[in-house]
Parts: sequence; C-alpha cells; structure tokens
Amino acid sequence: MGLQHYYRCGMAGLMLGMLLGSSSLQAHPHHWIDVFAEWQFDTKGLISGVKLRWLFDDYYSVLLVDDAVTTGEELQAILNKILSNTAKHHYFLQIEHEGGEASLGTHEQATIGVQNHRIEIEFLLPITVPLDPRHSDIVYQIAEPTYYFEMLHAEESPVIVLKDAPPSCRYRLEPPKPDAALVAYAASLGVNESGGDGLGIQFAETVTIRCE
Repeated sequence: MGLQHYYRCGMAGLMLGMLLGSSSLQAHPHHWIDVFAEWQFDTKGLISGVKLRWLFDDYYSVLLVDDAVTTGEELQAILNKILSNTAKHHYFLQIEHEGGEASLGTHEQATIGVQNHRIEIEFLLPITVPLDPRHSDIVYQIAEPTYYFEMLHAEESPVIVLKDAPPSCRYRLEPPKPDAALVAYAASLGVNESGGDGLGIQFAETVTIRCE
C-alpha cells in the first residue's frame, strides 16, 4: 500500500504549500497517496477522459485538516489550491500514445472529502483528443516529480477501471524497478532537499491499456 508524494519545500504553494513537511521524516518519500483511476470510453471505443481519485496518508491528512483550521480555510479552498498547483505539472499524469504524449484538458467535477480519517480528492481530466487503444497501446504513469510523495495504485480492487470499454480491452500494471543506487540516493535526501523533477518518475508504476 502506499504512495508518498510531495512537492518540495522550495515549491511553496504546491498542494497547499505542498508540503507542510515534517523534519521528523528524513528520507524521500515523506508521504504517500493511494491512486485510483477510471478510464472513460466513449461510444466509439475511444478514451475520452480519466477520473482520478487520490487518498492521502493519515499523517498528511492531519496536516491538511490542521492547516484548514489554523487558516480558517474550508477544505474546498484546499482542493482548489491542490488542483491549481498540480495542473502546472499535468496533474502528475503522463500518458503516451502513438509515440507522443496525450494532451489533457482542465480538471472537472472535483470533490474533496474524508474517508477513514484520510483526505480524499477526486477529479475528472478530459483528454483533448480522444485516444484509440485499438491502434496503439496507451501507456501511463503517475508520479510527483521530486518523489517527496510516493504515488502508487491502491492495493484494493478495483483500482483501475476501464469504464464502458469494449470487451477486448485489458490493462497491465508493472511495478517500478529503480536500481539500488537510485533507492539509496532517494533515501539520502532530507526533508528540505530535492532530487530534482525527474526523480519521482523513476519510482512510478507503468500501466498499459490495450484493446485487441
């Protein structure tokens, strides 16, 4: 289980200043987010959007709620900040299709709530030009760039849904395979240090969607 994903201290403002980091946590990742993905197919068998659900770890959820109480903000305001800042990074989502990267629209239908003491957000991302998984595989990864937060698909099922997909559609999830040196490097980074925007993707799962 687990996703611990950030937004480095130097990137004040991301996900609420994204991160109300704690000096008691000394290595990357510092927090985790469980990810759920619902890929939406249209009547032509094309993927027109993806609905993402992020479930933050207990500790970071407490930080978010405490910050809301301290500042007098509503959770909706926190959600708006999270999505506004992550939008600058394509909502941490990379989708490859036919040798290029898919273009995403602005988030829609965004909600925030609490599930078993954990903050949960959900939002829909339209895909600007719908993707045809019959012509070419769709490969996606979800990763916070600096690996302050680890983002992995949740262990419970169903975690990936192909909504209204043709019967021939399937997906395959491959776990990340960082080498020992990269793992040791990430573990050596303190709470105020960043491994750069390319670190997180090295620890991302890879999911392939294919329709025969």
